[in-house]
Amino acid sequence: MKTEHISEIITLVNKFLSLSIYKDHKIDLSKLLFDQDFWNNFNIDYQKNYKDNNYKDNIIRSISLQGILCYRIARNLYLNNLESDAEIFSNLGRILSGMEIFYSADIGYGLKINHGLGIVIGARCKIGNNCLLHQGITIGDRNSQRPTIEDNVTIFAGAKILGGINIGKNAVIGANAVVITNIPENTTAVGVPARIIIK
Repeated sequence: MKTEHISEIITLVNKFLSLSIYKDHKIDLSKLLFDQDFWNNFNIDYQKNYKDNNYKDNIIRSISLQGILCYRIARNLYLNNLESDAEIFSNLGRILSGMEIFYSADIGYGLKINHGLGIVIGARCKIGNNCLLHQGITIGDRNSQRPTIEDNVTIFAGAKILGGINIGKNAVIGANAVVITNIPENTTAVGVPARIIIK
């Protein structure tokens, strides 16, 4: 990603802030200009949706990318001990996109979200690389434990993944499934409670 694209995105994010209830909060994003890992990760997210470099226009059009971008910024701020600012960006992402992705969730690169509305990814959940999420899913706490979702997992609309469980690589979670036990890699799980139908 070129420097001019990065500057354009930061300007857009500041515009989002200025038009929100957080317009009076001054958050310095200048350090992001030089954080190559941050931009590499977001660029992989972006390329899951668009193959061109019209970053500004496509982010404006895509509420899912807006939510992902706000999460990435919130996560970066949190890891740099700026938790109050991280919370603002987490909330801004919710306002813009209708998704709640908590800043302490650890999400790998290549995240793609289809539709997105109503997604909740709770605190301290872990999601691997190149995962595909659909609208209305919940990934979060059960008995004070959080799930780990490995690489290349697809989760369809309305699914709930709860507690200290593991979803293996390349697994598929069907729509509206409620998952409260481990799901092995390369399997498909459906139902309430979820059961494995394809190995």
